[in-house]
Amino acid sequence: MLFRLILLLIPALLEADASSTPEGVSLVLSGGGARGFAHVGVLLALEEEGVLVRDVTGTSMGALVGGLYCCGYSPHLIDSIVRDTDWGWLFSSKPDSRLTMLPLRLSASHDILTLQVRGFQPLLPRSAISTQRVASLLSSLTSPVQVERGFSFDSLPIPLRLVAFDLVTGRRIVLSRGVLSVCQLSSMAVPAVFPAVRMGGMLLVDGGVGDNLAVDVALETWSGPVLAIDISSDEPDIPENPSLVQVGSLTYSALSSRINEFYAAEPDFYFRPDLHGARSYAFSSEAADTLIDLGYREMLRYLEEHPEIPRGDRPSADGIVPSREACIIDSISLTGLENVSDEAVLDWMLLTPGDSVLPEDLREAAERLYASDLFERVDYRLEPAGFPGSVGLIYSFVEREPSSIGIGMTYSDQFGLDGRITYRHQNFMNEGDHFLVNLGGGDRYLFGELRLLDLTSGRRKWFADYSMAVYQMKVRKYEEDGSSTIPVETFGYAQASRGFSSGWSGLNELGISGTVHRYGSGEHEGFASIFLAHLTETVDDPVYPGSGMRISAKLSWAPLMTHKQISFQYDLLGAFPFLRKGTMVMGLWGQVLSGTTWEWQRSRLTAARTIPGMPLYSLPARQRAAGYACFRRRLNGPFFLSLETGASCDWDTPLEVDESVWTWGAGLSVGLDTPMGPASVSWGWSDRYHGRWTVSVGSELTYGPGR
Repeated sequence: MLFRLILLLIPALLEADASSTPEGVSLVLSGGGARGFAHVGVLLALEEEGVLVRDVTGTSMGALVGGLYCCGYSPHLIDSIVRDTDWGWLFSSKPDSRLTMLPLRLSASHDILTLQVRGFQPLLPRSAISTQRVASLLSSLTSPVQVERGFSFDSLPIPLRLVAFDLVTGRRIVLSRGVLSVCQLSSMAVPAVFPAVRMGGMLLVDGGVGDNLAVDVALETWSGPVLAIDISSDEPDIPENPSLVQVGSLTYSALSSRINEFYAAEPDFYFRPDLHGARSYAFSSEAADTLIDLGYREMLRYLEEHPEIPRGDRPSADGIVPSREACIIDSISLTGLENVSDEAVLDWMLLTPGDSVLPEDLREAAERLYASDLFERVDYRLEPAGFPGSVGLIYSFVEREPSSIGIGMTYSDQFGLDGRITYRHQNFMNEGDHFLVNLGGGDRYLFGELRLLDLTSGRRKWFADYSMAVYQMKVRKYEEDGSSTIPVETFGYAQASRGFSSGWSGLNELGISGTVHRYGSGEHEGFASIFLAHLTETVDDPVYPGSGMRISAKLSWAPLMTHKQISFQYDLLGAFPFLRKGTMVMGLWGQVLSGTTWEWQRSRLTAARTIPGMPLYSLPARQRAAGYACFRRRLNGPFFLSLETGASCDWDTPLEVDESVWTWGAGLSVGLDTPMGPASVSWGWSDRYHGRWTVSVGSELTYGPGR
């Protein structure tokens, strides 16, 4: 009797269990590069129509969007993250200058080509595009969720599977647990474009190589109808005369298509939106806006055409919001360090156990470490600690090869050709210090330079700078009457200073310097001084400042021998947007000198001060106040137009300004940006030198010592 009763109750129990399980779909999101922005629009439409997503399988860009969704981020929040992200910056490997100590930023090379070297062997880069910032963003968004939920993807608010491809075994890999951000990166690591991810004995790349639309994974893992979203690229056009890059791209597409056929399976619902030929590599805010809107509208239309897709009474992500509470750092672990010392890393990090951190704090700390120029990659993750609300912060580093060789070149018809080779060691004595050797020269010009930048006290922002340079050149020296000579100038100097840097924006420095100088066949002259310097610099670009300012002041005292003197040099600059696509740069610079003066101190203050037709850099002056204004406007493509004007007021005695001599001029430059720097042709006129043509390639930042 009891047995018959159980048999009668089983169908009722099964029916009750089925009715208690919410209806929904297994969502499969394909890869497709930037076309994957459309996935966000698809999620927005599914939520609006009440389609419950029970689980997600993602490949490549589908892994990125699907992973955030499964962590509990609502479609609207993902939409905000995607639209607000600067995608050009996200895929850039250039360190954030705002987090770089100013002394290190000022010592940066402006080379045509820089190669990392091991010994004397050049090394090729690991990939064309860095995923440093993508990894940092994903880790900061997903790690707090995994600390709370665990490292199995089934324990996430929405279960998840990710697809990658193993280059070692040549097989598709389905990822169901692990550090989510690392798994997302492995699923989107397009070979040669993004770096492959090593995971145990596997070397993982983009899952699209093996299975770009992993319907079979969803069918084998979960029950319920499968809704597949295919945003893969359209069939490529076959060019008549394909280039090397096009042949490689077509080969990759052909091979991956054959492997994808092996895993192909039919979903219950297949949706391929019309993305109007969007390109898979066009990552930008404009593309994100367009593709999210396209995915949203196309998905709404598809849902209207398929009413059989199950709906629910609530949006699929209702009530699931990742915690935004700060975490308390319980411990910090450093892994992957071979040459860089732990102390050097902690100096740059500025995080300590006991600190309260939000995701943006973790991203900034990783950016600061990356800006040290010591690491090729800085990855981090969070793990549960001993008490609620606390986490263990674990860093994993890929050290940059400490040695690099840079090649630079510039040309000016006033100076001739200037070429150089720079050897730089970014981890001198394993302490994170920077050492460089700079050798070069050109037409009538030779120079050599050594420099050591001691950054071992980065946490307190103290630094030390030791440098030495020698050069010999023939340079035209102008006289006050307009005549000129070309003497041979031999110059050597050494400098040692100690300073305090307030990050990106400023520094204060106290030091000593010594100089040995000789003009032509004259006697060698020695000169020593003590100096105090201040610099505040916030320009966004050292070559083409579009905004920001520079305030520089240097006070020097030379108490030795018969040439006692005090000098004050100053340099003020302001840059701001002006008119449409234009930038206005205004500057004021000069020096005031009291005491005995050597002849060489009366010549050019700096080579950078050139106005077409007016050689401000070489007019002799004991006291000087000079200024200039430059309006620069970008034209189509790399071309630009520049209008410049400048004037100088020169006199002999500090307080006798009424005996000053004025010189002024103006000029026009047209040119284009090149890998060497700006290339321009200029014409200018001044009241003393009249019309002059000048031709230059490269920035004044690339001039060697003495220029």
